[in-house]
Amino acid sequence: MTGINLLYLPPFSIVARFFLTAAFFGFLGTFLATYMILSDSFSLPAIVHTYTLGFMAMTMLGALFQMLPVVAGAVIEDPLPKATFTHVSFGLGAVLFVLGFLLYNHPVIYVGLLLISAALLFIVPLMLLKLFLLKSYTPTSRGMKFSLTFFLAAFFVGVLLLLTSGGFLPASYGYLLELHMALMLWGWVALLIASVAFQVIEMFFVTSPYPQTFSRNFPILYMAALLLNALLGFPWPAKVLISLLYLSFALLTIMRLRGRRRKVPDPLVSFWYAGMFFLMLSCILYPATGTDHRIFFLFLFAFGTFAQSVIFAMMYRIIPFLVWIHLSNRGIPDAPTMHEVIRPRRIWLNFYLHIFGITIFLPAFALNSKMLWLVTALVYSSSFALLLLNLSSGVLTYLRKASEPGASPQR
Repeated sequence: MTGINLLYLPPFSIVARFFLTAAFFGFLGTFLATYMILSDSFSLPAIVHTYTLGFMAMTMLGALFQMLPVVAGAVIEDPLPKATFTHVSFGLGAVLFVLGFLLYNHPVIYVGLLLISAALLFIVPLMLLKLFLLKSYTPTSRGMKFSLTFFLAAFFVGVLLLLTSGGFLPASYGYLLELHMALMLWGWVALLIASVAFQVIEMFFVTSPYPQTFSRNFPILYMAALLLNALLGFPWPAKVLISLLYLSFALLTIMRLRGRRRKVPDPLVSFWYAGMFFLMLSCILYPATGTDHRIFFLFLFAFGTFAQSVIFAMMYRIIPFLVWIHLSNRGIPDAPTMHEVIRPRRIWLNFYLHIFGITIFLPAFALNSKMLWLVTALVYSSSFALLLLNLSSGVLTYLRKASEPGASPQR
């Protein structure tokens, strides 16, 4: 495949453990939602951080262990122990952090934060160092550098938010929340997805490339829009600049997918289309998030659906590809093809469940019906359960084939 360097491919177990844990967090989040519906209680921080930390960040950290050396050329030496520490510390910290919000227990929140801090302050500076040492940058590696920087900044602002809410810091909670949201959602999640898309959309789906001027300058444009918002206090006219930037990315991505050379039905393309639609909806809602709590909640749903759709698409591409390439490298004569690792019909089923969950959510939100909320939670639970099952099936395929006689040791 063009654009990737397989010489520094990390061990398969690194990506597998992060992706399986992320899928489990997504599944866990649906149980939290069900509990909240049945108990007539609601904790927005618990739900939001289950998905932003447990599902999104866990997936993205695992993907970066692969993408930094393979896509960006930033090699992390001896990656397995580094990944293991990051995975365990971040995963346990995320569990305690969410549990603390559920129990309204600040000591548990702070213990969770300590473990998350240990993971992020260990791995993010290391990844940034490897990226800064690169002699040349592609739009993807350049975007990764910026997104990781924003992730670290979002983490520190999140700590300030906790200190402010606990009465330890006399700062504006509303301003810090706006800054944390802009850094975490737009600067970390959306910017990393856009940066990866600049390379993988063309490579995976055989499309025309993004305009070089746009892709190379995209992180700078976002940083300029963010600084303006931070200086002005996030008024809606300044938020429009961020929305217009990501609207442009979404429209360019849709244009490329529509013009792809292999126009066969593909569930991964459908996931990307869904992601771009909800990214555009997020952009429309974002400037008005400070005016009404229902618009704010709808924005979180739209942005979460955008990120979830793209993450599903990437997981369903990365795991089959890694199973195939690792088994081929180990000399397995009948290594399964990517379509044999996870059958397309099972991915299509996951896509239909995903869309069904979105469809049920909208009337549940409009009518605030407890029954519709329960149905929504059940459908999302089924969707994440199927994701976990499909990814586990791919991992088990690798383990089974790798243990066959004649397989060479893993590098």
